[in-house]
Amino acid sequence: MPATPTSHLPGVPTLNLASLMYGLDDYLRERGADPNAILGRAGLAVGDLTDPERRVPLIRFLGLLEICAEELADPHFGLRFGTQYDPRKAGVVGNLALASRTVRGALHILGRYLPTMVDSTVYRLEVEGGMAFSYSYYIDPLLMTYRQKNDWGVAFVCNVIRHGLGEPDWAPIEVLLPQSAEKSVAARRERTGLLRAKVWSGHAWAGIRFDAAVLERPMKTADATIERLMRHYGDLQLAGLETQQDELSGLRRSIAQLVVEGDSSVERLAKSLGCSVRTLQRRLAVQGLSYSDLLAEVRRTLALNLLENPRLGIAQIAYCLGYSEVSTFNHAFRGWVGQPPRDYRKSLRSRD
Repeated sequence: MPATPTSHLPGVPTLNLASLMYGLDDYLRERGADPNAILGRAGLAVGDLTDPERRVPLIRFLGLLEICAEELADPHFGLRFGTQYDPRKAGVVGNLALASRTVRGALHILGRYLPTMVDSTVYRLEVEGGMAFSYSYYIDPLLMTYRQKNDWGVAFVCNVIRHGLGEPDWAPIEVLLPQSAEKSVAARRERTGLLRAKVWSGHAWAGIRFDAAVLERPMKTADATIERLMRHYGDLQLAGLETQQDELSGLRRSIAQLVVEGDSSVERLAKSLGCSVRTLQRRLAVQGLSYSDLLAEVRRTLALNLLENPRLGIAQIAYCLGYSEVSTFNHAFRGWVGQPPRDYRKSLRSRD
């Protein structure tokens, strides 16, 4: 398989742990666990939970969630911790979302400012047939196996809506998760109770569906002054991230969003960036890349993630990645990893 030029490899995805896990140390102590030992196992320190500027590798956060679930013997740790997490602790994203005028505005804030919280993640809101679908996904390979992150993400979005509406019992109509359902009836019942909604497993992305009318409801936490100030601070943070990361990171996130939306043409990307196709192609040429190179890289990354979900058929995955024919996806995947997707998935099972 052709090697990717080292100079074009994505940087290590990072996040601000303090905005996602503030108060974890107290949470663990209350349950008889040693936060220093748990954080140490994940390659982290207590200071990582409190510093609003410090960023740590995304993979350590994902490992931390799984270690917490193991140490507490709680398969629903991500969901349980996320359910009790106050969005105000989530830095720019949480405070700006709560200051928005409507639920729709709050969810759009998530999409714009999520990189300040965690990069290599795309948030989407779709509305069709009177139903809203709020979901997110990672553009970093082989992260599907970390199930706790999906639980935390779903719980966080629900909390933003609950806090904003002033309705602690608000719940979506259904929750969709990539991982397989729990084997025991008791575990499935507990998960449903925590989410307060019907749970469907084996979906491509983690998210919630709810009545689209909720989007226009006013947020009781709305505050125009805080919104204006936090937008300014959030824009400064985004600009800071853009100077720290190479331009390709932002392009990958934009392409991943277009792939999932179903139109990943170079014309659509150029329009979303506010530039001409020729200008975009020149920018890529400086990096020694073409648009087709970058699109293939993003599709490969998403494909590797989706293939870890045994509930998704190859045809579903091809559709999620914008391929109209399964045979075209099979051919592309073979070129990326040297074997068709079905054989690659079998090799994953044999490793397990």
